[in-house]
Amino acid sequence: MHQPPQGESIWGTINTCVEIALNVYMIVAVDGQGIEREGVMVRKNTVKDTLSEKAAAMGREDGDWLCFDEDKKDIPVYEVLQRRMALCRRMESVVMKQMEEIRRDGKLSLTDYFGECAPPEETPAGQVDDRLHVRNGIYMTQDKESLKFAVHEAVADNFMSPMAAECGSRQGDYLFYDTASSAVMLNELKHVFDEVSALIISEDSLYATLDQNFPAYKQLYNACVPKEEQIPKADAPTELFLAVQLEAARDREEPESRPVEDERPEEMEEEFGEQIDYDIR
Repeated sequence: MHQPPQGESIWGTINTCVEIALNVYMIVAVDGQGIEREGVMVRKNTVKDTLSEKAAAMGREDGDWLCFDEDKKDIPVYEVLQRRMALCRRMESVVMKQMEEIRRDGKLSLTDYFGECAPPEETPAGQVDDRLHVRNGIYMTQDKESLKFAVHEAVADNFMSPMAAECGSRQGDYLFYDTASSAVMLNELKHVFDEVSALIISEDSLYATLDQNFPAYKQLYNACVPKEEQIPKADAPTELFLAVQLEAARDREEPESRPVEDERPEEMEEEFGEQIDYDIR
């Protein structure tokens, strides 16, 4: 078993030694004048497994150790944290893949597992005026302001990433997403529930919306999933991934595109005549 550094060091007598990673130690030493010095010591025979060549070249050799002074100790600490982050991402990717396999194999029934989720009665903007049941724990709601998707916290906690949950607005037991931010929620639930996937009429528009409107979410999501499951770049209009969005876009275009010459001159005269034929005496 490897022993931590002890006794004398290049900075003086070691007073405190804390292992911050395997074979990497944060040191506090006291020099001959009684002044405390801090540094990092890495076991030489494990440097190749711990640090990059560039980082290792910045250390100073002392026996079995590679030492980093106070002004350089952040370099090995930074690389240790980088490795931990990469490991966390790999672990999260494995966990997400395992959960995806469970969902696809049909081993997890949301209703049996969580029970029936009570429908939302109130949104962040007020009372729910109308709602459409998508599936247990997922609704399309209408309040005084707009259409919103409602996702029960039980669904969000177990099938969505924390960043996707942060994109919603919480009210009671539900997270609410407007039609634009629903791209985040739909992206994470479309492979879990067929009823959610059926709502999407254009995956290209969904991906374009995420790429242009939610770049921070896309970057984090892509860092946590295998390459084949990452959000791609898409050459498509944004916010046209739902039928309601497409209908709204058509409604906006129709008044502008309707030609005036469609009406026959005589009809226009009759209408005009009707407008001025008042019984004025």
